[in-house]
Amino acid sequence: MATLDWPAGLAFQPEQFVLGVRTPKSAFVAAYTAQVQTISHLADRYVIQMTLPAVYEPDAGEREAFMMALASGGDWVRLWHMQRPQPRGSIRGTPTAAATAAGARSITINTTAGFTVLPGDVLGAAGQLLQCAYPGAVAGPTGVLVMPLVLPVRRAISSGTALVWNRPVGTFQLLTPQIDFTYTQPNRQRALDVDFGEVYA
Repeated sequence: MATLDWPAGLAFQPEQFVLGVRTPKSAFVAAYTAQVQTISHLADRYVIQMTLPAVYEPDAGEREAFMMALASGGDWVRLWHMQRPQPRGSIRGTPTAAATAAGARSITINTTAGFTVLPGDVLGAAGQLLQCAYPGAVAGPTGVLVMPLVLPVRRAISSGTALVWNRPVGTFQLLTPQIDFTYTQPNRQRALDVDFGEVYA
């Protein structure tokens, strides 16, 4: 099994992109108050759904080969937030992370004083996507910024780890159970819907 880069060709540029989350929980109702209690399984994961456009040869053949091999080989693939590949906030340069345990709901970042991250901005570290929660954060005079997270950290991050702000990637596995390619006329391949779920080694 290998971890592959998502191809850059026309056949792999989605005409529709959906980013979501799956948050497994158990729920029960209290006997006397009827209040519903939930317990997180600490297995929150991003999911991505894409509609890839209709294409002609040779793009159709490239997509066929890549997706069929991905399905058959069980390989993983690096994906990013394709609608927001860079932060809307001002954070740039070479930010680094303080040591952060798995399960943490925030991450401390060493960067430049005054730099910002806005809600929805995505950074990357340790093979995972780190999305800024509301209301965002601003680096103080010493350059320390504490970014709240939409999802808890899934894999521990070591002190000094570089944070990627330009098209950060996470690791995903194909979830679509069946991949079929439909041709409506010679050389024209219809649009294709594919689903991916976040994974870790």
